[in-house]
Amino acid sequence: MYKLILTLSLNSLLLLFASLGNISRAIAAPEFLPKQLQIIESLQRRANALSYDSLDLNSYYLAKAHVWLDMAQSEYYEKDSIELISAAIGQAVTLLDALETKQTGISMDTPLEMPGNKAIRPDLLDKINALKKHTKFSCGQRPIAEAEVYLLWAGHEFYESGKIHAEADIRTVESLIYDGQVAINNCMGPLPATAIAALPITATVPLSMPVMETFTLPSDGLFAFNQATLNPSALSRLDELAKSINELGNELEQVTLVGHTDRLRSDGHQERNKILSEQRAESIRQYLIEKGIPAEKIHASGVGSTQPVAQCSITASKQKQVECLQPNRRVEIVLRGKKSVGDSRTIGNKETVK
Repeated sequence: MYKLILTLSLNSLLLLFASLGNISRAIAAPEFLPKQLQIIESLQRRANALSYDSLDLNSYYLAKAHVWLDMAQSEYYEKDSIELISAAIGQAVTLLDALETKQTGISMDTPLEMPGNKAIRPDLLDKINALKKHTKFSCGQRPIAEAEVYLLWAGHEFYESGKIHAEADIRTVESLIYDGQVAINNCMGPLPATAIAALPITATVPLSMPVMETFTLPSDGLFAFNQATLNPSALSRLDELAKSINELGNELEQVTLVGHTDRLRSDGHQERNKILSEQRAESIRQYLIEKGIPAEKIHASGVGSTQPVAQCSITASKQKQVECLQPNRRVEIVLRGKKSVGDSRTIGNKETVK
């Protein structure tokens, strides 16, 4: 009798575990992702569409929307408070709705208080506000916008885990403020006489200008794992790129570099993938400048893991995922100018970062 009950109990447990396994696999599939994550990814697609279809990648408002979504996604994976995630999503929705409907006079205010947040480093906020009032603000609008949201994010890390956990985000804010100041200092040409509160969101070089050529540089081999310093052994690939760009001569008007990473991160901070992708694109920008390409024609940015070209199972081994996600680790280059060439190339092999 007892043996029968025990056998039935064990069988029930085995069925339960099997069911849980099926549920976990179902949740891993995109159609079964929790609602908040579905919303975040849907908004990221809207933001990416704006980036490539109609807006300058430097757009203050679009940059802000991207960081709000990075915050929402990162805090989601960290199982943070629903209130904070919802607030970040709400900020992104407001900005994207305004951009998609081409509203003017969009508010540049960033909330000083949000759920689970503590205001910190007022000195950095003062620097940000001073740059926002600068007559050449639009030249550095993207890093300044990102600094605003990262400062609030750092306040959340401080509130939740203390000063040590906020230090990395604070360093990011300081770096972004510096980038914004440098961009303003290096600003070329007169700015439109437009009120700051109604900043133009069109590109300095119209995105309707013909695409002359596009390139894809696989990041593996160019950079060490989780690093943004160029590997000396891979510089021949960049020399090939620089030669192709220089051959265009005066026909070239703009070089756009966009860094991409895969979704893998051991620390769970997806926003740091965005920083890494930006740093890698900037490293390539600096190298191209050294090769004689005018600095004012090159724009570098990064989108982290938000624009994958390969989708891979999250149940596979880590090594299998690294190999499968290789195409996502890349830097895309778009050359725009006075005439269309229509060429598209991948430069370099696709060895895996070890």
